Amino acid sequence: MVDYIIVGAGSAGCVLANRLSADPAVQVTLLEAGGKDSSFLYHMPAGLLGLMRSGKGNWNYESIPQPGLNNRTVYFPRGKVLGGSSSINGLVVSRGNAGDYDHWAQCGNQGWSYADCLPYFKKLEDYPGGNPEYRGTGGPVGVTLTPPPEHMTPIARAWIEGGLQAGFPFNPDVNGPNPYGMAQMQANFVGGVRRSAADAYLKPARARPNLRVITGALVKRVVLQAGRATGVEYIQGGQTKFLPAAREVILSGGVINSPQVLQLSGIGAAEDITPHGIAMQHELPGVGRNLRDHIAISHKQRITKPYSMLSALKPLATLKAVAQYLLFHSGPTATSGLEAWAHLNSRPGLEYPDIQMYCVLLMYNDHGRDIIPEEGFMTALNGCRPESTGTVKIRSADPTVHPEIDPKFFSAPNDIRVLRDGLKIAREIVAQKSFDDFRGTEFAPGASATSDADLDAYIRANAATLYHPVGTCKMGSDDMAVVDSSLRVRGVDALRVADASIMPNIISGNTNFPTMMIGEKAADMILGKHA
Repeated sequence: MVDYIIVGAGSAGCVLANRLSADPAVQVTLLEAGGKDSSFLYHMPAGLLGLMRSGKGNWNYESIPQPGLNNRTVYFPRGKVLGGSSSINGLVVSRGNAGDYDHWAQCGNQGWSYADCLPYFKKLEDYPGGNPEYRGTGGPVGVTLTPPPEHMTPIARAWIEGGLQAGFPFNPDVNGPNPYGMAQMQANFVGGVRRSAADAYLKPARARPNLRVITGALVKRVVLQAGRATGVEYIQGGQTKFLPAAREVILSGGVINSPQVLQLSGIGAAEDITPHGIAMQHELPGVGRNLRDHIAISHKQRITKPYSMLSALKPLATLKAVAQYLLFHSGPTATSGLEAWAHLNSRPGLEYPDIQMYCVLLMYNDHGRDIIPEEGFMTALNGCRPESTGTVKIRSADPTVHPEIDPKFFSAPNDIRVLRDGLKIAREIVAQKSFDDFRGTEFAPGASATSDADLDAYIRANAATLYHPVGTCKMGSDDMAVVDSSLRVRGVDALRVADASIMPNIISGNTNFPTMMIGEKAADMILGKHA
């Protein structure tokens, strides 16, 4: 029997496995449905495009048809490999805004204000040269700042300069006190190697005799006895196995898998569980509700000079770049390809930014699976605090059947307004003097798209997830809360959830670093430590 079972080796699960097993007297088992992160694509910063195009290390989910998106289904990638989504994402280092976490605390989640979370953000990172009041050094996850504007690619340099010419300020550190403004990208790679949660947290702990990592292990359910989690059933190699837990079961499967496991275990809303022949164990109506996600749209711009990444994707160039990386960990694939971004306001009077923008040095559709063969770049943008909320519900008692994912994109009308305003800002930036030497014609939405109705039609036809879903096991004390402020599942003993699903509201940034922060904070809660 082990002390702690952790379900899911993603951004939070790897952190927990490291921190809980640091005590040699504690036995920890980490279960991961995916495989090992052995391919170089998981470690090469530019491997994210190949991973997305191949679907490798990915659950490859699809949403149900979305009325707000012309009844399109939406590709919904989630990591299925050691490191989870931190092994396949865009390596963006982002915390969001201090107000996001203060709002969590204001909703009754004591201990989750920004001041409470900041020590854990600092603990997990190594960012030399940052303001020590806000940034950490010596942590497991190395952070690299992309080159200063004078050393950037011409597109990224012109994009930041264009923002300044449009009247937006330059921000030297979006993970400092305020993210507002044009900025250089910060990414979690060092020396040409991705610092995923698996690389930064799990790899250093693998040699510990008290930590067991089991891959290819799909959890069927949490086993309950007299209202207490006593272990899990999981499938490996076609066989169902039982693993008992002496202290706790911790679900870190992520925003889709954690509510799925709870529902398969008979924990959730009866209407989601009993139709599949599963016996109810504990009524918690909020399980699988409150799904929130950043939905994104891209402004695509042709250019008249060969400044994009297009030539690097030609077969011979790709082979050369990969060889250079494998031999020397250098060259064009040793970086993520993201150099510049911004956090801006869609309208005056906002407390903090509600739009994120990324300068992408290539034009593509369908999550990079359809490269547009023209010289150009994109301003990918998303609303930071969407109001639309959706659901995750099991379709079957069979854990191999993907759950029904319904983000209900644009069910809140303001969400499409924010993206529309973001497209207008992107056009404003590209219209500045900094692009005069190589600005071509607009690829999309296109010069003919001038009215709000035109832009809305473009958004509905093309918007897609930016891979930041949260909230399906939300933290709180109201009737729809799934976990309390200590991340314990309400009404069930010895069972916690620790991943992005516990966020009561979506943050105004990317979710990888906040999820690792949750893992760090959860470990201290479990061990009875203070920040």
